[in-house]
Amino acid sequence: MTLNKILIISGTHGNEINPVWAANQFIKQPNTKDNNIEYKFVIGNPLACEKGCRYIDRDLNRSFGLIKNNLNSSIYEINRANFLVQKFGAQGSEPCEIAIDLHTTTSNMGTSIVMYGRRRKDFCLAALLQHKFGLPIYLHEKDKKETGFLVEAWPSGLVIEIGSVAQNFYDLNIINRFLIIINSLRDEINMLKNNEIQLPKDLTVHVHQGSIDYPRAKNGNINALIHPERINKDWKPIKKGDPLFIDMEGKTTSYMGEDSIWPVFIGEVAYKEKNIAMSYTKKEVITLSNKIFKEFSN
Repeated sequence: MTLNKILIISGTHGNEINPVWAANQFIKQPNTKDNNIEYKFVIGNPLACEKGCRYIDRDLNRSFGLIKNNLNSSIYEINRANFLVQKFGAQGSEPCEIAIDLHTTTSNMGTSIVMYGRRRKDFCLAALLQHKFGLPIYLHEKDKKETGFLVEAWPSGLVIEIGSVAQNFYDLNIINRFLIIINSLRDEINMLKNNEIQLPKDLTVHVHQGSIDYPRAKNGNINALIHPERINKDWKPIKKGDPLFIDMEGKTTSYMGEDSIWPVFIGEVAYKEKNIAMSYTKKEVITLSNKIFKEFSN
């Protein structure tokens, strides 16, 4: 994969405004050019950004698996996904080899990496960022309800997820974290290409196992909330007997699995409509060969 252009996408969700600000601030900075690697910037869902909502018709970040069979769709996000791929995809008019999709979350995820599936080039890209910043990695796979993610439409790509921050609220600390990563990414790739960096052979990831909905009454209404001991405890292990939810009478629902799990996106506001109170993962160590790094940088 010849690395010439990296696509930086912000505003994939219109109420996640800090990535858009960070991208615009980066563009205005002096000395941001790199003769080896060019950044391309685009707002993923400009109409949703204008309206300050997550999406217009459907989640753009779940729409890229639908474009092949819906080229003349009336759904705004499917048309937008098709436009982005036709312009910036590997076969597009302005092709980019890597897509970095910038997101924020209302949950306490800190600064983290989200991967979709086990593409070798993605593992290498994630290893670069984990080695540089020590970021946790959420490997999202094997979930038939959640598909069609943006970065999957490019040869390689990752999501940078930062939180917690409220929707439609500017946070300078969040913006600065995005700027640090954008500023560093090309340097890290260039050092890898020039054999100036030694990456670890093992990559620790949190592999998606499933999601947990809020407890609900027979009419479908939520009848218990996330337990206070779980709030802001993303990436912290849950073992058998630990509390998950608590209802109005103070009755606790506990985790009864035998194996420990690691929760992510606890209480994410946007996921309530997807019937997700939190997702849960298990840790896995991925062994990376030098061949993967050579393939990535050639």
